[in-house]
Amino acid sequence: MKFPDAHLTFLEKYKEAGLLFFRVGVGIDFLLLHGWNKLAGGPERWARLGTAMPGFDMEGIYLFWGLMAALTETLGAVLFAFGLLYRPVSALLGITMIVAVIAHVSEGDPWGASSHALKMAVVFFGLMMAGPGKYSLDHKLWKH
Repeated sequence: MKFPDAHLTFLEKYKEAGLLFFRVGVGIDFLLLHGWNKLAGGPERWARLGTAMPGFDMEGIYLFWGLMAALTETLGAVLFAFGLLYRPVSALLGITMIVAVIAHVSEGDPWGASSHALKMAVVFFGLMMAGPGKYSLDHKLWKH
């Protein structure tokens, strides 16, 4: 008896294209729907965003952490999409999402409020392990 998806094995030859599709789709989503809005929000938005970083009570630090999150979700999304510095960027994006999960849980938000951040953390860490694929700038520049 054949495995139910045996007739789909021809898709194996598209694995690299699948990684490219996934990388670009997630990168564009993060750039347009997450990062850019935060970065363009300016210092007030960065300070508010920075309050999600637990354990710091100084207002200046909130601004710094918020700016770092906004840059990670903006510049990181672009680098992720292009597959440049892919694994470190994936780690930073994953960590940013874990902080978002912790912030939602700490605020007492319903589980659904943190589920998107948790899913994205899983995506970033999983893709970090899989690598950017051969259709990436990392592969082009460093042939790994």
